[in-house]
Amino acid sequence: MTRDAENQAGPERRSDGKAAADGTAAMIPIDGVQTVGLATRSRARTGKLAALGAIAVALAVGAAAVGLSRISTSGGATRVGILANVACFGQGPGAPPESGATSGDGCPLMVVPPAGYGAATWSLDPSVPYSADATELHLLVTEWECHGTETLDGRILQDVQYEADAVVVTLAVRQLGGAQTCPAPPPTPYVLHLDEPVGSRGLEDGGLWPPLVIAAGGRPVVTPTQTPYPSNWREPMDCSGTVDDAGFFKAASMMAKFDVYCAVLPAGWSVQSRTGDGQPTTLVTVTYIGPGGETLALYEGDVCSAGQSLCAPAGSDLGTAKFGDLEGKLFAGPPDADYALYVAPGLSPSWTATGKGMSLETFKSLTAALIMIGKW
Repeated sequence: MTRDAENQAGPERRSDGKAAADGTAAMIPIDGVQTVGLATRSRARTGKLAALGAIAVALAVGAAAVGLSRISTSGGATRVGILANVACFGQGPGAPPESGATSGDGCPLMVVPPAGYGAATWSLDPSVPYSADATELHLLVTEWECHGTETLDGRILQDVQYEADAVVVTLAVRQLGGAQTCPAPPPTPYVLHLDEPVGSRGLEDGGLWPPLVIAAGGRPVVTPTQTPYPSNWREPMDCSGTVDDAGFFKAASMMAKFDVYCAVLPAGWSVQSRTGDGQPTTLVTVTYIGPGGETLALYEGDVCSAGQSLCAPAGSDLGTAKFGDLEGKLFAGPPDADYALYVAPGLSPSWTATGKGMSLETFKSLTAALIMIGKW
């Protein structure tokens, strides 16, 4: 973001937290921060895109605030262009949300933050009682992407929307860059200053779509505790291979619209070749080689584009076997391999594993141990 971006943001934007005369939202200065649960709410905001419409987001760097340019939509509303889109977490630039769109365990819909920033969500800090008449909110904030044990100090981008029936708080976090581990550190306390009390209006987290109701009618909304990520997501560092291989798996998973799996292999195995970490990613291929020259190959995504022998089952039918947490069709004697395992063959996405130079039981144990790489 540059000062030019601020200059394009339109007239009468203010840095004191007050709304401008033309109805655009105020630029909110911010401090530093850091956790969440994925949830959907029953009252979907279909008529108005809260936290997406008529907003200007600001990042305070020292004493300077930088705004994002705004674009007009066909409906006449004004919204920040890059925040006007939602997408499954970690899956590209997204698109304006459709009416009635909701999140699911395999697809947490989130507002797409600006380039260089990652998704964040927040909850009320239970150690500080919530007061609808206060002008301070005590939050616990979570960065969704892997960030090791780093805090969020100085990395927070925030926006506050004051609507007739809701106050919508949307946060994003400046990314650290490079390979990061995912130890899931605890949430970070953060004090958010408001220009006006929430009162009887709803208090909502605008980082999720639809926005998540945190409080309503002057009281916190009690929701079941949920984990921020699907329970079967694993870190790329859990995959067999080098640190560079882990970086490849992370990039491939983030760029793909399908689930990407990797192998967890015994000692002596290594990654022989890999493709598919570009943008967009439509096919991921990985070949592993064992200490005795045996090979395990994975093909994921648009598998049919890699060849008909990988797309359609071939050989002698041996029943079913596990491809990580998926179930596939197991065959012996496919072209160029001893065994093959097909998941959703002929479809896109689909997943195929082939093995050569190993026993059937070894092949089945290696494919059963495959893990899904989280889209952090």
